[in-house]
Amino acid sequence: MALRLARPLRFRLTRALRAGGGDGDKPRWTLPEKDYHKYTYQPSIPDKHFNIGHWNYAPITMWLRARRPTMEHVLGDMWSTLKCTAAAVWTPVQTNIDTNLPGFGYKVLGFVGLLIGYNLSVMYVTSRTEAWMFLEKLRLYALGDGLVHQGFFASDAEESETRQGHYDHTVERLNSLWEDALADATQARSFDKLCEHLAVDEHHLPIQELPKPISWRFSMMPYGRDDPDATTFGFAPVDTPAASNYFLLDIGSTGDYIDRTDNKPNPIRKGRHMYTSAYLPPTK
Repeated sequence: MALRLARPLRFRLTRALRAGGGDGDKPRWTLPEKDYHKYTYQPSIPDKHFNIGHWNYAPITMWLRARRPTMEHVLGDMWSTLKCTAAAVWTPVQTNIDTNLPGFGYKVLGFVGLLIGYNLSVMYVTSRTEAWMFLEKLRLYALGDGLVHQGFFASDAEESETRQGHYDHTVERLNSLWEDALADATQARSFDKLCEHLAVDEHHLPIQELPKPISWRFSMMPYGRDDPDATTFGFAPVDTPAASNYFLLDIGSTGDYIDRTDNKPNPIRKGRHMYTSAYLPPTK
């Protein structure tokens, strides 16, 4: 009686413990077409998806998979060649060091002597080239200062203000010349007296050169990421960088170095060295 009661209870308990497992299929060598992921240890990829193209796999992934053995062979041979070359070069040097500098103490003294010799050589080269470098810096400074005085680095507002000032001075000079000539001609009652003021003195020319309609300046160069003149070839929308990085990093834009737009808000922008492990130069 006890045996007959224990066997049905054992069978029902086994079914309860196995609940939620597989559907009881027999072992197989291949994966079924439908719901193949239920029969594998995740994550796994079926052979047909690994060896041929798939709608969700980029073509470059399949290209790299097909050429991975060749690339591994090439990279392995390159590493072996570099390692053997370095060993062939370093082995005689190491042998010479061990022969002439036996022991750790002599090696330390040799390294210190190497540093001293390096500093002496740098000091020698610097003493021989310092004057030439100083003259070169003066020449570059003279070139830049000349461009500044020529207005090459003037902004659009400064250029407009300069042209307006020259125009006002020219109008004032011509009006003064006309008033003086008219006053002299009226007083002498002679038209020839008026024409005498039109004579040009070659030694005292009021204008050295005619103003150029366009002045080539640094600010006229195409500048900025959004400037159409600074873009030779466009990018496809899928290749265009995102305007923000909210899905990976902090909230905010990625900034724009060309337009000097910082990607940090104002409190962090003035003390960003406190928030980063590496120094990030400001863009403002």
